[in-house]
Formats: sequence, C-alpha cells, structure tokens
Amino acid sequence: MLPRRPMSAAEEEELPALDLRLTAENLEDLYEQAPCGYCSCLPDGTLVKTNQTLLSWLGYAREQLVARRCLQELFTVGGRLHYESFCAPLLLLQGQVREISYQLRRADGTTLPVLLNAQLLRDADGQPLLIRATLFDITERRKYEQELLRARAEADAHRALLTAKNEQLTRINGELDNFVYTASHDLKQPASNMQGLFEELKRTATFHDPEAAPMLAMFDDALRQILGTIEGMTEVVQLQRQLDQVPREKIALQAITEEIIRNLQPLQAAAVDFSLDFRAVPHLRMPRPALHSLLYNLLSNAVKYALPGRRPQVWVRSAPAAGGLVLTVRDNGRGIDLQRHGQDLFQLFRRFHPEVPGSGVGLYLVNRLVRQANGHLEVASVVNEGTTFRIFLPS
Repeated sequence: MLPRRPMSAAEEEELPALDLRLTAENLEDLYEQAPCGYCSCLPDGTLVKTNQTLLSWLGYAREQLVARRCLQELFTVGGRLHYESFCAPLLLLQGQVREISYQLRRADGTTLPVLLNAQLLRDADGQPLLIRATLFDITERRKYEQELLRARAEADAHRALLTAKNEQLTRINGELDNFVYTASHDLKQPASNMQGLFEELKRTATFHDPEAAPMLAMFDDALRQILGTIEGMTEVVQLQRQLDQVPREKIALQAITEEIIRNLQPLQAAAVDFSLDFRAVPHLRMPRPALHSLLYNLLSNAVKYALPGRRPQVWVRSAPAAGGLVLTVRDNGRGIDLQRHGQDLFQLFRRFHPEVPGSGVGLYLVNRLVRQANGHLEVASVVNEGTTFRIFLPS
C-alpha cells in the first residue's frame, strides 16, 4: 500500500458548500436550452437536429425544419450565396469555420444577426458525414457596431465640414491679404506726395494766423500716423508672403541676435546693456525672416520703451522646455499696464505709450509669428519696472 500523500494547505481548506441540484444538470436540457443555437446537418446542409434555443429564435417548430430545410435556407439571400460559395467549400477544405457573420431569417420575416461556428465530421473513410454548427446572437454587438459606424460617419462629416471651412478661411485670408497689400501700396504713394507737398508748403509759405502753427503740427502728426499705418499694413502682408516661400532652417541664436542689436543702434538714444545667454539652447529651427522679425520687434520695443532716466537693460536667453524651448526677452523699461491693456496687447495698431513714436504693429506680428510656429507666448509686466516675454516654441 502506497503511503498517503500529505494534503496541501489549500487542500486542507474546507470546500465551499455546493447546491447539489447543480450536479443533476441534464445534458439534453443543457443542449436544448443552451444560450446559443445548435444544429447538425448533412454535408449538403439538410438539418437533422436543432436545439430549442434556435427554434425559439426562428419561430419554427422542430418538424418544420428537421429533414425539411437546409441550414443555408435559414439565411437571407446574400447569406445563402455566401454560405454556398465560400463557407461550405471552406468547411470541406479546412474542416471548420469560425465567426462568420450571417443574418438568420425568422418565420415572421424579420432577421437576427448571428455568428456561425461550424465543424465538419468525417466517417472512417474520410468522407464528409455531418456538420455541427453553433450560432451566437450578436444583436447587441451589431447595434454597438452600427453606433460606431454612425459616430464615425458623423466624425467624417464634421471633419469634411471643418476642412471646407478651413479652405474657405484660407481663401478669404488670402484675398484679404491681397486687398490689404494693394490698398497699402496704392495709398502709400499719394500719402508720400502729400507729405512732400506739406513740407514744401511749410518751407515756402508764411502763416500770420497765430493758430496756424498748432494746426500745422496736428496735420503733420496725422499725416505721419497715416504713413505709419500704411507701412505697418505693408509690413504684415510682406512678411507673411516671405514666410510662405522660405523653409525652416537651423539658426544660431547668438549670431542673429547680435546682428539685430547692431541694426538697432540708430534707435538707441542712450547706451543699452544687452545680456545674451543661449548656452542651454544655442540653435532654433524656423524660417529666418520669422525669427528675425520676432526678435527685432521685441528688442526694438525694449529699446524704444526704455524708462527715461534709467539705463536700459535687456536680457535675452533660451532654455529647454517641454517639447521644445522657451525664448525669454526681458527689459527694465516702462512696462505695460496688463490689467488695463492685457486684452488688447496683440491687437493690430494698438499702442500703449502714445508719447513714443510707433505703429502698433510689432506685438501683433510677434504673436502671429509665434502662433504660426505652433507656439505660445506669455507676458509679465510691471509699470515702470519692465516687461518679460516668454515665447514657447516646439522643437
């Protein structure tokens, strides 16, 4: 007699109490009331046996189907053609098929979506003997699939609508740019002529009216504003046209910034201390005209809006940021009242220090260039202390 094997801890645990009625499960009842349809048929499809579940789904009595109908006759016309041309030959070739979708046709004419699994049994001589088929009701799954298809169709339609609107906006923007360019070009020459005539008038004419001098000054200011606005409009459109034709390139930040600083010297009423630090991120990839305009506008603003009586200082640095870099330009100038002007900061022709000549185009261009580069811009400013622009750009 073999020694008895000691029981494991798991085996020593008391088994949970079972409902003994479960052990009396009847196999025939299990077949008839299974949660799926069962049927058996001859190789030509003639039904020889079905369970009650399938009969209930279809609304037929057993004697209406067994030995009288074929499996493929239970499908819709398209399903029958598919079964005879694809499924039956595949069964003969492979001996089984899995998860083929069909529509069962009920006695009342309605349909029921099912998945068919089938297996071919052969006799001792290898000849086809019997097909056993299992059918699963996929009504809920089909509803879910149809809901997904509907949602996809809606998403496609929405995407197509957005594409059409985007194309329309692009066309309108192009037409608007052409209009602005044409208008600014056509207005520039007459306005320049007016300025020349006005200068000649002031040089040659004599005005005895004591109110003439302030009126002439007001006219001169108005004329300068008109010319500034025209030049700003031209600059915006010309820069955009340049960007459409220039590819991105790798640009050394130190070199282009030093070049801009040299170009700014005529604007400097007093010496300006520039502090550059691009050691963390020395290069940037973007169209050169875009980066030049972006830095030029920020640095020229820092110079123009220096606080009187304070030596201007401008700090420019780069640093890595999530997904790209951040370019920071900080000055100790007049600052901007963001609580008052924050909403209008990047609007075209908006100016916040009218005592300083300017066109109100610079920050508009900066914001537009940053957005076109898929970046964003943050501004912090304190009046009489200075302004900091932080430009986040993707790699």
